[in-house]
Amino acid sequence: MKILQNILARIVAVVRLDYILNEIFDHFIYRNPPRGKFGPSPFRATRYARRFQILIYHKISPDAHPFFRPLDPALFEKQIAFLRDSYNILNLQELVERSQHGEIPERAVAITFDDGYRDNYTWALPVLKKYSAPATLFVTTGSIGNRQVLWYDRIFDAFRYATTKRAHLRNLKEFEVDLDSEASAKRSLELTIRRAKQLAGGARLKLVEEIEQTLQPDLRSNSRVPMLSWDEIREMQQAGVRFGSHTVTHPILSRVEKAQLKMELTESKMELEAHLKMPVVGFAYPNGQPSDYNEDVKKLLWEAGYLYAVTTNPGFNTVYQDPLELRRGQPWQKDMGLFRLKFFLQRHRREF
Repeated sequence: MKILQNILARIVAVVRLDYILNEIFDHFIYRNPPRGKFGPSPFRATRYARRFQILIYHKISPDAHPFFRPLDPALFEKQIAFLRDSYNILNLQELVERSQHGEIPERAVAITFDDGYRDNYTWALPVLKKYSAPATLFVTTGSIGNRQVLWYDRIFDAFRYATTKRAHLRNLKEFEVDLDSEASAKRSLELTIRRAKQLAGGARLKLVEEIEQTLQPDLRSNSRVPMLSWDEIREMQQAGVRFGSHTVTHPILSRVEKAQLKMELTESKMELEAHLKMPVVGFAYPNGQPSDYNEDVKKLLWEAGYLYAVTTNPGFNTVYQDPLELRRGQPWQKDMGLFRLKFFLQRHRREF
């Protein structure tokens, strides 16, 4: 099966079959709804509506992180070059606004980044500028312009730079961390991160602190993955990058109290607007799976002034999509032939 898939991917890339079929689908099959008096009016089943995809990136760096590996800049450039050549890259806010008016352009895609790592400025920005590719970066504001490290990066670093191979974590019911092998380390980390996501506020902080105290990581001055500064964010803004909120501290929103939820949504928005001198209307849910947000969260997003929000549920979006539950993802294949084949199939998966 893998051999056949590789052969198909090469054929698609050589003859640009994905580009040709996208043109056919968008020109002859997928349609925007006709304009009615009160906006777009449904006229066919959803499967015939024109669609757009949103790609998600995090870290772009040559760093060989064993647990949260960044995308290599050379591969990132290949992906952006491919998207520029075969698709129509639009700013996400513009694309959302146009989709809400039933005016999705042909072959439309948007590029996004989460968290606010400095490597987005160092490695990604030059590529985006080279290919004139608009992008949106969703920032976790509590770690911008200071030395604060995101809670999950603290766990990653504790495992990566641990000076002990085995340890028991009381906050995980005497769970034993086993770092004797790469497989056992990844298994222990996966279970630890999963548990940490279930906790909120002080309970999660206690777990993170226990992990650090128990594993005793050797955190050299250059070990931490640096986050963006506000000057770098403003420079990226001047280069055409848009910004949205990714909360203040990156909690799982469905698990926090209403007071903290409001703080995470409003304070991040206010701080971004104060630094950028423009409205911030986009939001990215931390973790972004269906269990990580709910109707109460969406209601507070509207009340706070957000117009759209992105998840990490893969797939495509149409004019019928809830703007506060936009699908977002990307193929993770490193081979570009497989990447473009998977991206094409993701766009049309309900028809295949």
